Amino acid sequence: MTQRYIGIMSGTSMDGADAVLIETDGTRWHRAAACESTPYSGSLKAELLDLQNIGSNELHRSRLL
Repeated sequence: MTQRYIGIMSGTSMDGADAVLIETDGTRWHRAAACESTPYSGSLKAELLDLQNIGSNELHRSRLL
């Protein structure tokens, strides 16, 4: 029976989010059925990069994005 899974990630470059839909039989990967990349806006990328700065409120600031 074919199973489908979605994976979403943002790499360390923080240029955007990448998503893929794969098909598998549960043991072996068969194919990528679809994929999409969506770039972050300049302001969102700047805010994400700013979260790397050590402070007392990174978790709070990340929830505001």
